Amino acid sequence: MKKLLLFVLSLSCFTSLAQPADTYYQAADGKKGTELKTALFQIISPHTVVSYYGVWNGIKTYDIREDGKIWDIYSGITNFTPGDDQQSSLDVDDAEGICYNREHAMPKSWFNERDNDNYPMYTDLHHLFPTDHFINSYRSNLPYGEVNPEVKGVYKESSGGFSKRGKVKDEIGYTTYPGVVFEPNDEFKGDLARVYFYMATAYESYTNGVNQTRTPKVWKSDMLTSNVYPFFTEWALKMLLRWAQQDPISEKEIKRNEGIYGIQKNRNPFVDYPGLEQYIWGSYADVAFSYNNYAKPETTGILELHKALAPSTDDNVYDLRGQRHDGSRLKKGVYIRRGRKVVVK
Repeated sequence: MKKLLLFVLSLSCFTSLAQPADTYYQAADGKKGTELKTALFQIISPHTVVSYYGVWNGIKTYDIREDGKIWDIYSGITNFTPGDDQQSSLDVDDAEGICYNREHAMPKSWFNERDNDNYPMYTDLHHLFPTDHFINSYRSNLPYGEVNPEVKGVYKESSGGFSKRGKVKDEIGYTTYPGVVFEPNDEFKGDLARVYFYMATAYESYTNGVNQTRTPKVWKSDMLTSNVYPFFTEWALKMLLRWAQQDPISEKEIKRNEGIYGIQKNRNPFVDYPGLEQYIWGSYADVAFSYNNYAKPETTGILELHKALAPSTDDNVYDLRGQRHDGSRLKKGVYIRRGRKVVVK
């Protein structure tokens, strides 16, 4: 009988993998808190802006699973072929699994830009992901959050409940009416939190298509404060910090960061330095950052429950490529089962 060991993975697992070896972040050395955020902004911005069509080409280089298919972060059943299955004007959008599109993790309507496509956030590859077009329509421009599945009416989910839309859980603290959110799968919550930390840092100031200097003061969302710092509302920041800790940096994120750096010539520091968000918004805000001798924030570490679980017939088990598996026939590897990471040995 295979044994399933349940892990809450520590950020330390990826420190040596993610930390850059050169002096890219040297100008941020010794900074802390808001000064560190601004120093990082000056390093990673501006970036080389690609066209919206160029986003398709970028996706085909770094958002590809090991089997050569598109890495869809909203659906667990898709097997999209890069290019062939990207959205076109001929696609009928009435079911999951038809085509993928270019999802703005931070919806473009939040930016409050009248010139729809001529500003740097519109095509910033760090926050654009391939997603199932039909499931993406569930999300629309909703904030991310955690859904209470018991509240019906607005509740929707992708196949197998991989991602969900619905009324937010009371404990999240998001009280603005109507309180409807989109919840990504646990496998990608940390990824998206680190993307949001990047967006908060990369756009302290920017120039739009009509040569106006703009700041997040003009951005509008229930997740945002419309200022440079703290940038996030209290409920959103607490949730994102928790997501980042509970879902540590993955090899997928590291490879994606490298691929995007090769195209638009800037990096996501929150992927390069595990736990960096704690130096800006968290418990390490009074600690000076060191680019070449980075002190990773302490977390709760690895929690091994050492609980042997019998092979389950539950088919709501996914591998790290987002593919669903028969729970009774799992091979060795890492899976997501009932919202938790599971290692099969």
